[in-house]
Amino acid sequence: MPADFPFDVVAFDLDGTLADTAPDLTAALNHALGVLGRPPVPAEDVRHMVGHGARALLQKGLSATGEMTDELVERGFPIFIDYYLDHIADGTRIFPGLNAALDRLAARGVKLAVCTNKAEHLARRCIDELGWSDRFDALVGGDTLPVRKPDPAPLFEAIARCGGGRAAYVGDSITDTDTGRNANVPTVAVSFGFSDRPVEQLDAAALIDHFDDLIPTLERLGQAPNWLGCPICGSSAFVANHKGGYVQCDGCDSNERARLLWMTLVREGLLTPGKRVLHIAPELSLAERFHAIWGDGYEPVDIDPANYAFAPNIRRIDLVEDAAKLPSDHYDLIIHSHVMEHIPCNITAILYHLHRSLKPSGKQVCCVPIIRDGHYAEDLGLIAPEDAVVRFGQDDHVRTFGGRDIQRTLGMLFALPETYDLTRSFDEATLIANNIPRINWRGWSPNSVLVLEKDDLLLKP
Repeated sequence: MPADFPFDVVAFDLDGTLADTAPDLTAALNHALGVLGRPPVPAEDVRHMVGHGARALLQKGLSATGEMTDELVERGFPIFIDYYLDHIADGTRIFPGLNAALDRLAARGVKLAVCTNKAEHLARRCIDELGWSDRFDALVGGDTLPVRKPDPAPLFEAIARCGGGRAAYVGDSITDTDTGRNANVPTVAVSFGFSDRPVEQLDAAALIDHFDDLIPTLERLGQAPNWLGCPICGSSAFVANHKGGYVQCDGCDSNERARLLWMTLVREGLLTPGKRVLHIAPELSLAERFHAIWGDGYEPVDIDPANYAFAPNIRRIDLVEDAAKLPSDHYDLIIHSHVMEHIPCNITAILYHLHRSLKPSGKQVCCVPIIRDGHYAEDLGLIAPEDAVVRFGQDDHVRTFGGRDIQRTLGMLFALPETYDLTRSFDEATLIANNIPRINWRGWSPNSVLVLEKDDLLLKP
């Protein structure tokens, strides 16, 4: 981190944030509409249509002037793009004070990025025409990744391309502030951009009226001592994980689901001595801390103990062979996270036997990876590793769980909530402070943590 500045990376939206691109976008849109026999859209209306990419802008322009059809969009889109490329910076102007602010940030060692929903080749052309060819350390456009803002992945990618570290984002729209919230990155909103609503409603971390105010605003935001912190070890340093998100604690190596497990155990009052606990595939960030709490009552297990040498007294268990041998009414708590997708047998039997081994007051606290918009799928046959990656996401997975049919799969075994909503259990400030990305807050996800009590089992003997 720069010695005298609280952020390593500052990323910017492009349209309406770095530059007033509305004149050239308006000209390109109205040229395409004219070729299609439509009237022009007023420039002021176009300003509030920008932010989701060129195709979305054309769709909005067609809707504003008559019927919008896929056929018209396909006809008009290349007309729009060809005209815009030829006139991409004719009327575009950099906002006052911006270049000076960029100079001061760079002089203080801050890496600069652009994260926009504009197609990458258009964004790069625009930046080059504005004289910024060497100004930014990274550029991520709306088509750089399979997803676009407000998904946090483009912002994570921009930060990663700058070398990572603590980051802030600057934008002008609800798309930008939603992106920042989804990434748990503080977002500064500018009041002079293309927002389709009053900027006070963007719920940004801060609001500026001129780029002269940017650096002191970022300095003030950076003074917040606990913007993010790990609830397990207390570290405020986070690094990129293998998926690119800045959610891996640099202190204890916890990811967001390990922190959610910890937070859930705290909320349930379970981190108290005197319990007998079975922990399957123990996490590095949790194993020694659990042993310190539960001592000899803590049993870390896995099918390959050699991979978990950090866990005190780790022993081998093969759930396919050993789940039915677990003693009944024995454990106060069973913990597992991202285990069930690996088990090559009937998963209902495994979950049943784990639950059977709980004491009457016992609980399973677990995380089963659920694909938000996916369906349950399974293959217990011989499958090539590369096919497993395609079908199940990893070469040693044999199944996926899907949010669309969760009630007809896991929900037929356990009483599950109809919807998953972390904000029913934790306030938003706590989720933000513990670096739980907003995308995990509502709706089933790979990081959904369940608390299953003994009576939640629906299969009765």
